[in-house]
Amino acid sequence: MARTSRKRQEATKKPVRIYYVGIYARLSVDGGDRKNESIETQVEIVKSYVGRQDDMVIYDIYTDIGKTGTNFEREGFERMMRDVRARKIDCIIVKDLSRFGRNHVETGNYIEKIFPFMGVRFIAVTDNFDTLALAGQGDAMGVNLKNLINEMYARDIAAKVKASKRAKWEQGSYTGGIPAYGYRAEWIDGKKCLFIEETTSDIVKGIYDLFLSGTCINDIIRWLYTNKVARPTEYHKTGQVYCPEEGLQQWSRRTVKQILTNPVYMGCLIQGCTGGKDSQMCRRHDVDPGDWSVKEHTHEAIISEELFLEVAERFEKSAVHCNRNGDANRIPTEEDLFKDVLYCGECGSKMKRIAVNKEFKSKDRVRIYGYKCPRSDRIDSFKCQRKYITMGALTEIVKEMVHREFMLSGIRSKDLVEMNNREAENLKEKWNGQLAEIKKEMEGITKTGSEQYLKYRAGEINLEEFKRTKEENDGKADSLQKEGRIIDEKLRRIEVETTRKNHFLRTLVKGCGKGELTAEVVRTLFERIEVFPGNRVEVFFAFRQSEVLSLAPENA
Repeated sequence: MARTSRKRQEATKKPVRIYYVGIYARLSVDGGDRKNESIETQVEIVKSYVGRQDDMVIYDIYTDIGKTGTNFEREGFERMMRDVRARKIDCIIVKDLSRFGRNHVETGNYIEKIFPFMGVRFIAVTDNFDTLALAGQGDAMGVNLKNLINEMYARDIAAKVKASKRAKWEQGSYTGGIPAYGYRAEWIDGKKCLFIEETTSDIVKGIYDLFLSGTCINDIIRWLYTNKVARPTEYHKTGQVYCPEEGLQQWSRRTVKQILTNPVYMGCLIQGCTGGKDSQMCRRHDVDPGDWSVKEHTHEAIISEELFLEVAERFEKSAVHCNRNGDANRIPTEEDLFKDVLYCGECGSKMKRIAVNKEFKSKDRVRIYGYKCPRSDRIDSFKCQRKYITMGALTEIVKEMVHREFMLSGIRSKDLVEMNNREAENLKEKWNGQLAEIKKEMEGITKTGSEQYLKYRAGEINLEEFKRTKEENDGKADSLQKEGRIIDEKLRRIEVETTRKNHFLRTLVKGCGKGELTAEVVRTLFERIEVFPGNRVEVFFAFRQSEVLSLAPENA
């Protein structure tokens, strides 16, 4: 038999494919992971495996610390999948299948469907599992069996963690994070207990005393600010109960109400109101009240049970009174004509719409709307001068301004349409210019990538330098492509909005601005409307931004 020449052998030899490897390692939150499964150990095992292969190059390492394996909502895993989609890696290696995931359905879906579809090779080192070696051998049953065992392990750990927490609750142990304002947490004989803090507990008592004496929540907030009491969030950050005047901020109504309704202040611990992530539910969720852990007399009370129940009764009476006399929900809610265009002329805050329900002798009820500066109620350094205007008065002022503008300027629908088209063309020119810059930068990145590849093949730069440059270029390209997609969407919206506005403006001009004022009219005609004290209103027309008109009612 004739021998094959060496040249012919080299010519027929297949080129070796190089796999760009992403190493994935995960450490769970359940406390059941063995010491030999630390992140560092997992990575070293995989690196040692890659070092024995001739067709693999490590691209990057992806880790998730303190993440459960029962779902795939993990930062490191998601970053790895982004690189897979960007074709930066085509091989994923883990220490074993349990490090990849403990949900047998989702894990099997990735290994058997998603990765093969994306052309990604998957290897679990200590399980001797390699999708390339098993291709066509139908060993899915063995993989599913291991994944099922891993999921059963996760469920078992989750059950043990829950049982441990419940046992602590039964003992009256506090298992939360930062304790309620007025308390501190200390470990006593392996049990986390709550103890009263003298200074902050006095403030809690003061809040209860004021409320029971008939003081409303707004006046309680004013009392706290006058006494320079720092908000609970600031107290937990700095440890200072009282705050210097220059950094002092007022308490929120929500914080005061939480203190007045929290049973912890009468020595009662209610825990387990929300469930954490487990093998069946990926996100935190509310728990049925029947499953809450309620333990009385677990710690010293700041407020007596009688006083706490008296406060609860006051809140309940207030709610019943509102339901009987308010009936606000039965009155249809009107459209907010000035949403997102009405501002305070002094502090620049968006004006807040408020409603007052008025009942006539006929028992008919109406809802009267008005606008106020949200900062006018503040008592700290962010306070703004009080200003209020009814929606009726504001509507009449704005309608008069629109009518004047149309009549005095003699504006025609053709003029408005031309201005609208001109503004749209200016916007399109601006965005198209940015698109051209993006295209130019993309071409430069492609050219640089080609040059770097040629240098690598010529031996002028090593593999690590080539990979680093490629990663930087890919990142820039991804960012530019994202910007381009956003600009394309903006250009599409400009076309649609311009056509819609042109039709609307033609209809509006025919009525000389005398038609009913609607939210669409306001959004189309006005860039901004500002309200000043004395019901003085200034408007900025969208098509004449450099001009400001002002009008105040005669009785202002």
